[in-house]
Amino acid sequence: MRKQTHAKGESLFNSILRVGVFGTLQPAFIAISLYLAHTGASIDAHTLFIAAAFCIITLLEVVIPARSSWRKNIGENVALLAFVFVAAIAYVAVETLYEASLFRWMENFSQAWQLDVWPTQWPVIVQVLIIFAAFEFVNYWYHRASHRWGWLWRLSGHGAHHAFKKLSSLNSLANHPIEAFLLILPRAIVGFLLGGEAVGAAFVSLTAVTALLAHSNLRLNSAIVGWFFTTNRYHVHHHSQIISESNTNFGCVCILWDRIFGTFQDAETEDTGISDVQPSYKTLFAMPFKK
Repeated sequence: MRKQTHAKGESLFNSILRVGVFGTLQPAFIAISLYLAHTGASIDAHTLFIAAAFCIITLLEVVIPARSSWRKNIGENVALLAFVFVAAIAYVAVETLYEASLFRWMENFSQAWQLDVWPTQWPVIVQVLIIFAAFEFVNYWYHRASHRWGWLWRLSGHGAHHAFKKLSSLNSLANHPIEAFLLILPRAIVGFLLGGEAVGAAFVSLTAVTALLAHSNLRLNSAIVGWFFTTNRYHVHHHSQIISESNTNFGCVCILWDRIFGTFQDAETEDTGISDVQPSYKTLFAMPFKK
């Protein structure tokens, strides 16, 4: 009897939790990020917020997953963490290389031609949303091109990001190390050429938490927030195993450009990945080098 009562209580708690997460999690995280921007919070505060958001989302994925079959065992989580770790090292290395070369050139070019047109007098929240959308405008066209042109799909290693059969928030960081060369460019173009680096920390936290949620294994509401921000319903559809479905919803964090340029699709997703079985990590790393 006690076990049945405990099970009913746990089921009721999970049901209430699911409803709360469905309706409020993404709007709440967006609001917190923008509030931190409004108050001029330090980069450490934004970093702490990103870390807390990741822990909360990961815990919820364990307790109330949208798809129970996407729960990863310890071995799968360790392997994914190792892949993400390598990707992160590559990202830092490429960013360091760019800072010593491309970023410096862009900054000098911007100053010489007086391209710094960023509206620094506007409210900070407005600035953050502008750079958020501007970054995604550049990234949208790269992302769309990587799906359109086979040679770019292969050389960028973008297929590695799409190869996973079980998605979770951690998958937002699971990119092929080589793709770091291309993923950093949109930020450089918008930030250094136009001056958007002024709100860089706030932009990073808004982008990071939205990307975590877009890949999460949770039931989230897309009704209102999904008009501008990418939700996991839309992004999971982009990860569909069906190519025609995968060639939609290219906005990783901002769905606005898909709506404008006709690549938006709101539909259920049956299966993800690039094949019926997830490739080995050795195969993922080798993707850019094999035809």
